[in-house]
Amino acid sequence: MTDLSGPIRCIRKNGLIINKDYEAFLNRVQLDAFEPVWGYNSGETVKKIRPRSVVRLTLACNQKPRRFYLKRHNREFIGFRRLLALFFHRTGLSQGVLEYENICDFRKTGIPTVSPAIAGERRAGCFRVESFLMTEDFDPYVSLESLLEKTPDFFKGREGEIRKKCLITGVAALARKMHRSGFNHRDFNATHILLNYQSGSDIAELALFDLQRVEKNRWFRLRWKIKSLARLNYSLPAGVFSGEDRLNLLLSYNGKSTPGIMDRLQWYWIEKKTARIKRHTEKRQNGKG
Repeated sequence: MTDLSGPIRCIRKNGLIINKDYEAFLNRVQLDAFEPVWGYNSGETVKKIRPRSVVRLTLACNQKPRRFYLKRHNREFIGFRRLLALFFHRTGLSQGVLEYENICDFRKTGIPTVSPAIAGERRAGCFRVESFLMTEDFDPYVSLESLLEKTPDFFKGREGEIRKKCLITGVAALARKMHRSGFNHRDFNATHILLNYQSGSDIAELALFDLQRVEKNRWFRLRWKIKSLARLNYSLPAGVFSGEDRLNLLLSYNGKSTPGIMDRLQWYWIEKKTARIKRHTEKRQNGKG
């Protein structure tokens, strides 16, 4: 099983960042340089849009096959961000390298997330770069969204209610720890929350993935809470999570068992934000956004 916790040891060379734990393996499968990774033409396409693509690939070298996800970012305009990078390091990073660094930062603070194998970037014309990030598959973890789709009754019934209560407490604690550590996952929803239930346990091991969009300005921590819980609230199916369950997410985040005036005010903001997310999403789906 892939370890989703603990700090990551990195090697930096020729526009690459390599996870020390994967160095020997990448060398054996000849994917330890930019061009072989960028030009890899096998695997199953998971996502393909103009800015980027994601491919699922299986690699093996005298051992059990291992599955990875390769995210490629096509010609990204970087412009004068390179000049700003002289003063603010992160502004000059390509998307692939930026996500790798976000993963490392999360791990340093003890927030579980996926294991990066390698990331890289190179110039692709004037003021543009190409970049990639390759991460190992997170099996046996599954996304909360996938679990809800494949086993809709998992959180129903007496045992399901216990699991759901534990999940709400755990997810709220994960969000609180993330924010207190100075990070905000801007896509904090059921798609990007990972779960792993050990045999016989009703308490899930939790992790996050897809850390391309992460904020790091602590001044907006109150807004982080509202935005994160609204995104999660929108992504939870109404048939499984009740209004009480949703309010309990906020109460658990705040370390409360009953709501006070401030909790109710925050929940009002969360509901308003959830409604805006719903309108915006429907607008985009109808081709008007």
